[in-house]
Amino acid sequence: MEEVTLDRDDIAALSSDVRVAILKALDIRPMAMSELADGLGLAKSTVHEHLAVLADADLVAHENARKWRDYTLTEKGRRILHPGRDHRIIFLLGTSLVAMIAGVLCVTSYLRGFVVQGGSVVREPLLLYAGEALLGVTFVLWYIALRCRRRTAPIPA
Repeated sequence: MEEVTLDRDDIAALSSDVRVAILKALDIRPMAMSELADGLGLAKSTVHEHLAVLADADLVAHENARKWRDYTLTEKGRRILHPGRDHRIIFLLGTSLVAMIAGVLCVTSYLRGFVVQGGSVVREPLLLYAGEALLGVTFVLWYIALRCRRRTAPIPA
């Protein structure tokens, strides 16, 4: 994970509650200035001034593709709002690896069976059920990690 280095301009940009509220609103989805003004209950000129400060600090960017400018968070702005999100993905993938290994071991133990006195092989169905459940948990954790990764991926310009 890359560290976020803040300079005086960044700290000045983050010192206003309104600018922090703008960053949090843009974290949900890209918005136009009028949407931000309506959502925050402020004048468009006030929101414009705050967006200019955030843009100078490289925390937000805008696109001129349409009639209205859509403002989005930059990667730096995303990392400031969610500093530990990458650790969550690593934790999910590590946990899914443990669940997958345990699931595979349970299924192979069921398939091999246990040799009991007299030479017969006994298979415990509980091992099969536990293995299937652990492998199912693995896929769920992979799905959650993928969803977390998509949320942290930068929005293409």
